Amino acid sequence: MPLTSYFIKLNYGSFLFTLLFKISAHCSGQVNQEPEIENFHSDIHSEENFSETGEGAPIPLSDEELSQLLFGDLSEMPTEEITISETKVWLHSISASMGLGYSDNPMFGPYTRKSSGFVELGTESFVLRQGNPDYLSYLYFYGEGKRFFDLPEGKLSGLLLVQAEHSYKPKSSNFSFGVKGRHIYFDQAFDFSDLGLPFSMQVQSNKSELIPHIGYRISPKTKLAIEWTQGIDRYDNPSENYRDQKFQGAIESKINDKYTWKGKAFYHVLEYDQRERKDEDGNRLDGTLDTSKIGGNIGLERESELPWMSSIGLRVRYEQLSDNAGAYYDYRKTGAKISHEMKVGEWSSSVELGLTDYQYQVRKVSSGITLDRQSYTVDLQLNRQITPTWKSYLKWGHEHDRSNSPDYQYYSNFWSLGLAWEN
Repeated sequence: MPLTSYFIKLNYGSFLFTLLFKISAHCSGQVNQEPEIENFHSDIHSEENFSETGEGAPIPLSDEELSQLLFGDLSEMPTEEITISETKVWLHSISASMGLGYSDNPMFGPYTRKSSGFVELGTESFVLRQGNPDYLSYLYFYGEGKRFFDLPEGKLSGLLLVQAEHSYKPKSSNFSFGVKGRHIYFDQAFDFSDLGLPFSMQVQSNKSELIPHIGYRISPKTKLAIEWTQGIDRYDNPSENYRDQKFQGAIESKINDKYTWKGKAFYHVLEYDQRERKDEDGNRLDGTLDTSKIGGNIGLERESELPWMSSIGLRVRYEQLSDNAGAYYDYRKTGAKISHEMKVGEWSSSVELGLTDYQYQVRKVSSGITLDRQSYTVDLQLNRQITPTWKSYLKWGHEHDRSNSPDYQYYSNFWSLGLAWEN
């Protein structure tokens, strides 16, 4: 799982649970920090339009719009215009969750597997200002943590995120402009295999990002968006500190009432402060490491009024990473994800299946052949609405990495059961 990218499987209540479904992997340790905001950007995904009541009181944002506002997965902007109330109003929301769970390998150990039960807590809140319809501002907070009962070396894991944004869209223009600021703190177990370290360990990090962005509506059903991210990440181990820049473009087009396709391309550069370069055999070289990554993805989503298939989606992606040394870190990655959501009465569920293949260019395993890896993921969540503000949930997350090197083979499961409240 690379530490070179956004934080949320970033991956993540209502959006609120859409976001939680993506982010929860972070606090369980199942972080696949790839540009999905995969952006935290990181790629946070989700894919109505709010207006005013007769009294001029705005209807709250939908989960999809809130997800877009908070994490700006540019390829997931609603195609309908978001109507801002002429009346200056502050919208606010808060939610919380608590559950108990168990993991058979929370540290992702390839050789030594340590299981543990845990208690998990989560909360999120946002405040959104609707004033002049040309402007939109909000402040968002998210926190989630786990306390493991049987891991003395890693009892706590958690993630805290604060994000603010101010955007401007003139009525007479198809352009929109804005800037986001984001800070993320996490204290979690990570798998370091993508960095050449065949083990997991507890990691603390503070990442700050500034993200100017611009959007353009090509037609009533098609949008183009561009953003430029500048970030700095500081770890408890200074050798992992880095600065990064990312340029990303995205397009979304609504084919009809049911189908929407989305595409995204990006270029991402990381400059490490102290990490040493390596040649193709893993020997240290003078100078510090820089990496660059190019990639993109394309997806198709279908929404339906059928309760057993409210939405279904398919996304495929390709990425290529290169370093500034002997290509030790270089790899090509291809992947695909299938998602499905359904809602029947008081019950709802979501499932996501993922497959990723890594082909390293020169890095060898002990037998002398080139390293390769495959990663399989399953994320399942089942909810039951108890009251308008309370729901119960059951979650299962599974991750399995296979490789021609035993150092990079492991599997892990996380199960949890709990209650969630949203105001």
